[in-house]
Amino acid sequence: MQLPGGAARWLAACGLCALLGASRPLLAAGRLGENGEAISTSSYSIDLFQGALLAGNRVIGLGGAYVALAEDVDGDLQNPAAPAMRPFFSVEYFDYWLGLGVTSLASYKGSDLFNSGAPLGSATTTDNQFIVTPALNLQWGSFGVGVTWEFQNYALEGRPIPDGLAQDGTATLETAVHTLHFQAANSFFDGQLVLGAGLRYLLLELGATAPDETTSTLFDSGGVGLELGAVWRPNLQPYRLGLAFRSAIDTEPSFSRSLLPSPEGDIVLGEGANLLYLPERVSLPWDVNLGAAVQLGRRPLNPVPHTVESVSERARLTFRLRQLEREEERERRLALASSPDERAQVEAELSREETEDSARLSAAYREARRALGESSARVERFYLLLSASLVISGRVREGVGVESFLGQTVNRSGGEVVYSPRLGAESEVWEDVLRLRAGSYLEPSRFATSRARLHGTLGGDVRLFKWSVFGLWPDDFVWHLRGSVDLAERYFSTGISIGGWYPRYERSEVH
Repeated sequence: MQLPGGAARWLAACGLCALLGASRPLLAAGRLGENGEAISTSSYSIDLFQGALLAGNRVIGLGGAYVALAEDVDGDLQNPAAPAMRPFFSVEYFDYWLGLGVTSLASYKGSDLFNSGAPLGSATTTDNQFIVTPALNLQWGSFGVGVTWEFQNYALEGRPIPDGLAQDGTATLETAVHTLHFQAANSFFDGQLVLGAGLRYLLLELGATAPDETTSTLFDSGGVGLELGAVWRPNLQPYRLGLAFRSAIDTEPSFSRSLLPSPEGDIVLGEGANLLYLPERVSLPWDVNLGAAVQLGRRPLNPVPHTVESVSERARLTFRLRQLEREEERERRLALASSPDERAQVEAELSREETEDSARLSAAYREARRALGESSARVERFYLLLSASLVISGRVREGVGVESFLGQTVNRSGGEVVYSPRLGAESEVWEDVLRLRAGSYLEPSRFATSRARLHGTLGGDVRLFKWSVFGLWPDDFVWHLRGSVDLAERYFSTGISIGGWYPRYERSEVH
């Protein structure tokens, strides 16, 4: 069928607009060279794929096999469904969870943070590197929201910078990588299905710090990606299934006014033989995380969720019914009252009844809270939790690693889809005192100059003591100390955090 001329021209115009909208003009005309050559174009991307685990201490201790567990703020980086996952000891309608993870990446000679085949010190400073991940989850019943910030920093000393920033023309270049996660999730079917979605915002900043501590931002690059997650946790069954997906983020940077394109279209820092070609893109690849967990022993993995409100539902309904009856009685008796004193007597009598009903409801809440606390304390302590997952990460077009960018030598990254299988185990080996976990994962290499390496991880929680922190926490709050170790060829990291020990009560405290 032949279209009329006007329609054909309209469709052709729409197709051209779609083609132009989908295409991304290259900043530079040159192409990225082969491995080992100097970077001589801006037509490349920094691949921000992170193969080594940079997560909470429980996640690291379990070798990253956490997508099906997805508990606490540690789960936010593994599964966007985590903000709505309630552990068995969470019994209030509103609950919150705080986290502050600090991972120390040892920078000894020959260490290789990115598994690129190049020692860390060849492109970055030799000081210890720290990864900081503060997080907050808020929960209202079946609904929850979470916010997590990942911060990483890498530096290279003695690079040339634009005129006017330092007297000797050199400075320390610092690359700061911020990844913010904003997530919302909800549980369905009595907590058996948990679904979550969110956005992750990536921001990379390149700054120059002169010897006199003067700092200038040379360029930054930001972009947004989508996160989706799900957990299936059938009540009273000993297993869980988890799935998470994160879309790719491919951004274009904005440059300082002091940086202007060269005649070839490149953005270049410095002059002469010491040039730093800045990238036209910064990229995070897409990834899919699939996993399962099973728990052996008498301790339930997926208990039926209960809250103070649900346990005291009969008392709440009775209180509400009494309120309705009082309103009807108030209207009837006030209509029959013949004097202000009689009306005041009616109001005082009904107000006294409402106060008594409120006291009974509060007592019911206290009793429900006590009963749930005792139920948590009676839960069998011994268990053996086994978890497994597989993370699949996508390609990055014309990518190089962070070290390659800072060192300005081509080491291509992200040319192939990579796979990371993960395994973990956890148990409470000393009742109410000590939990231990161990795991392993295969870290894929994004570089032709390196190979996949096997990691071994260890972690644990130690019960500490009760402390209200000068009244900021409940009087019966029990603290724990949590740590982790991640060891592989040319890699070593440690982490430590402090948080709440649950359940708070020992069985000996229950009467």
